[in-house]
Amino acid sequence: MSQPYAPTTYTSSSSFLSSAAMRSKIPLNEDARLYRTSAQRDMYESLAEIYSIIVTLDFVEKAYVKDSISQGEYTPVCSKLLAQYNTILKNQAVAAELGDLDRFCARYDIEYTSAISRLRVGIPATVENPVTKEVDYPTAASSPAPNKSAASARAAADAIGNFITFMDALKLNYKAKDQLHPLLGELMTSLNAYTTQDFEGRGKIIEWLIRLNAMKATDEISDDQARQLLFDIGDAYKAFYAMLE
Repeated sequence: MSQPYAPTTYTSSSSFLSSAAMRSKIPLNEDARLYRTSAQRDMYESLAEIYSIIVTLDFVEKAYVKDSISQGEYTPVCSKLLAQYNTILKNQAVAAELGDLDRFCARYDIEYTSAISRLRVGIPATVENPVTKEVDYPTAASSPAPNKSAASARAAADAIGNFITFMDALKLNYKAKDQLHPLLGELMTSLNAYTTQDFEGRGKIIEWLIRLNAMKATDEISDDQARQLLFDIGDAYKAFYAMLE
């Protein structure tokens, strides 16, 4: 008499038992943790902050292009977001984990192109491409209009002071991005506060701002680059000073 048919099964492999035993030890009522140490926790929190900055910056960029927000509203918000991004990346561990923007965007499927472009440039659109804006001064008797010439003189003095500060920094052998980029950004901002008129050397300042922004916070320019930067800023200073005469 033949034996009854017994179906063949393949569920007794050691790999299956191993994975099943592993799953049985995972508490299903607890959140999965991405980290095991406080350093890993800080890393993921920093990456999350970068992601939120990118999302917010993209919204701000599009709002500015659509004229939904004014220059006065756009510039400080954009500058703050860029500063926060650069501050986070001063942590070498976070910078190493991020790698570069292309890799970060590919890993997390980020397609916020307006924000990514602004992060690459490193300065607000109003600094990169300033637009002349008329200032409406109050006319009420209780709020006398400020002296335009006095305000202009103060703005010119600020710009000249920032020129001198930056050139002195180079002469004192400042070469790191986190030393030079903030000073050069402040110089560009003060120039735009005085005038949006183009002058010889203004384009070079923007080129150096973008070049420095592409560096890591602790990266340094070479001796040759420092000499060229000092030369370019010196030429821009002479052109700006001649425009004041």
